[in-house]
Amino acid sequence: MQNYPTRSTCTTLVVTPKASADGKMRVAHSCDDGLADHRIVFVPAQDWPAGSMRPVYPSAIFAKELPQWNAHIIPRLYVPGRPDRYADAMGQSQPTLPIGSIPQVSHTYAYLDGNYGIMNEAGLMFGECTCMAKNFCDPEEGKRIFYSSELMRVALERCSEAVAAVELMGSLIEEYGYYGTGETVIVADANDAWVMEMAPAPEGVGGYWFAQRIPDGEFFVEANLFRLRDVDPSSPGQRMCKRLAVEAKENHGLDWTALFSLGEYHHPYYSLRREWRALDLVAPSRHFPSKAEGFLTRQYPVFVKPDHPVSLEELFRIYRDHLEGTEFDLTQGPAAGPWGNPNHHRPTVEEEKTGSWERAISMVDTGYAYICEPGVCWMALGRPAEVPFVPLAIAEPLPEFSQGSPLEFAPESCAWWTYNLVSQYSELRYCHMIQDINKAQQLAESRAMKALQEEGPIPATLNRLAAETLKEWRSLFGHLAVTYDQGFYNTPGEFTQKQPCNPAYLNAVGFHDGPLGY
Repeated sequence: MQNYPTRSTCTTLVVTPKASADGKMRVAHSCDDGLADHRIVFVPAQDWPAGSMRPVYPSAIFAKELPQWNAHIIPRLYVPGRPDRYADAMGQSQPTLPIGSIPQVSHTYAYLDGNYGIMNEAGLMFGECTCMAKNFCDPEEGKRIFYSSELMRVALERCSEAVAAVELMGSLIEEYGYYGTGETVIVADANDAWVMEMAPAPEGVGGYWFAQRIPDGEFFVEANLFRLRDVDPSSPGQRMCKRLAVEAKENHGLDWTALFSLGEYHHPYYSLRREWRALDLVAPSRHFPSKAEGFLTRQYPVFVKPDHPVSLEELFRIYRDHLEGTEFDLTQGPAAGPWGNPNHHRPTVEEEKTGSWERAISMVDTGYAYICEPGVCWMALGRPAEVPFVPLAIAEPLPEFSQGSPLEFAPESCAWWTYNLVSQYSELRYCHMIQDINKAQQLAESRAMKALQEEGPIPATLNRLAAETLKEWRSLFGHLAVTYDQGFYNTPGEFTQKQPCNPAYLNAVGFHDGPLGY
């Protein structure tokens, strides 16, 4: 049993119907996974013969490669013969081996899948983030065969209601064992939302889990740090594993986070800054303090009622946030360079021993982010700060969304590469290029919202919108390359215009000490 961080450090949130501007439940997630398998895969519905077994596959996204099962970061799964993208080897020679199996059900729902399960045709929605738990363990046949990603997939295959999904995942943890990191999973249907947190058991079998219903009208955010606190086995709004219930009764209550959390990843405020920022954006009247006494703080409530109903557009902005306008603004200061680039140098392990940057919701290595609402998944395939949210139906997406690898340059066939090119290029002159990018985002997203209003989530319509946006982003890259060529600002009427840069940067790098005379 070891403790070490995973590669996937995400931000997840939920807006319940009475907290939503249009009455829709929304669940959001950013997969901040670096260079991983960013394909969005449609797994079709299927009928199964009596007596079938459902293979349980290991997941490398939990922390590391698992070569003994041919489980890798890229591709996340390779199973020849499956009727979906997981039959694509992506250069892998040996199929992924199951770590165990469970009895199959007669019919499984269709769903969208990423590094973690996303949403099914029955309207079940998921969000996820990893958390540092006091115990960490690798998978082991017969003892620990489930990680959160595979638990979510089984629930998507079998459940239409959030509470049923919570109870199913909990029973699988207790019967078949849980490995990996601590995990927080948001699971919601159109009317009901739950936060479920899980951690490996210190003895290496089974696992601990605790879930709490989110009151309608409330907002919840989590950023790689357990948030649930007071365990009350008598509460109808809670579910938990049997041994946690027993221990809570014996001790007249327990504090889940104090009992299982190891704290924040990497450095203080790696999690708390994001949680504070999201809460402050939706409920500024509460004046939540930006500084906390420690990771076990109760200064930030688990659930918060927003000051006003939260719109879809506000959620887009939250996932694009770099702490702009606060004392922690990543677009300001010398580290942002001359052009306000919030995507700072990635420190080495040695450098992190002596310093750190602020951790915002929008991160340099976000692989994808999404916002689910009933019937639709708004997907930003790349860093959402520079990428549009595109609505996907719970159906086969545009091929460019479900194929390609970040290790093989293919912008014509892989949507992630199309968006990634614009994101990377924008760093050369961020404060100016982001204005052009934001205009393109607003155009694409408003067009998609209008089409959804008029036509509904028809797969053919949504794929057409996705294709139009991809075409626009390919043109956008060319526009940026020409407009900002050679560091100038070039327009049809006037080339080589110069633009002022950040005065603080000029002061910091000694520009004003340069030669002005002999």
